[in-house]
Amino acid sequence: MIDVNKINYSIDGIQILNNLSFKFKKGKFYGILGPNGSGKTTFLDILSGYKDALESEIYIENKELKEYSYLKLAKKIAIVPQKFDIVFPFLVSDILEMGRYPYKKKFFNLQKKDYEIIDNVIKEIGLEEFLNKEITALSGGEEQRVIFGKALIQTTPILFLDESTSNLDPYYSHTLLSLVKKRVVKEETTVIGVFHDFNLASLYCDEILLLEKGRIVASGKTQEVLNSKKLEEVFKIGWEKYKTEKNTFVFPKLGGDLE
Repeated sequence: MIDVNKINYSIDGIQILNNLSFKFKKGKFYGILGPNGSGKTTFLDILSGYKDALESEIYIENKELKEYSYLKLAKKIAIVPQKFDIVFPFLVSDILEMGRYPYKKKFFNLQKKDYEIIDNVIKEIGLEEFLNKEITALSGGEEQRVIFGKALIQTTPILFLDESTSNLDPYYSHTLLSLVKKRVVKEETTVIGVFHDFNLASLYCDEILLLEKGRIVASGKTQEVLNSKKLEEVFKIGWEKYKTEKNTFVFPKLGGDLE
């Protein structure tokens, strides 16, 4: 699905990503963990084409990323950013319709199928009460639900989540990630998400990539990575770990004691 080979990226001589290579498989939910400055968001920005890593090799469905037009890439990848910067007071209904624009024929309106997709997502997320409101009048959490909805309405085989639940309360964090997980299982969507909440990652991710200083220092099944000593080494803090039959939940030790 996504084949990454030797991504290097630097800003003003400071190396942000260092020789990253990885193969993301179809129908898997990947979580990216790492301390601040480890390159998590930059990694997603490069995979989405937002930033250009010279001489790197990135293939989306066996086609090199740079060969995609903006429109064709929008049919492959949808993104839920941590913060959606918008100052124009678009109506929420207009924002949601933007999710179908990559499929809209020139000089034609959206089709019945488009509106069916939009209506289904509105009901799934519970956005009915916001449709006639301006996006700039919503709270941070409400706005994030709308942007999440727009990405799901885009119906792409790949979905990027960049700390996408940081503005959401627990109910909507789990509601939206459950909808994403359902698409992974039923539609074989490939999801790559940056997480700061390890326990959300534990509940929803199939595999974890652990980044440190622009390198992948551990990767594998979620429970294996969360139980590895690399977690302590990378974050320089001790973790209390509670295991259930399916998941491992981690909590920082008081004072960061590594013993």
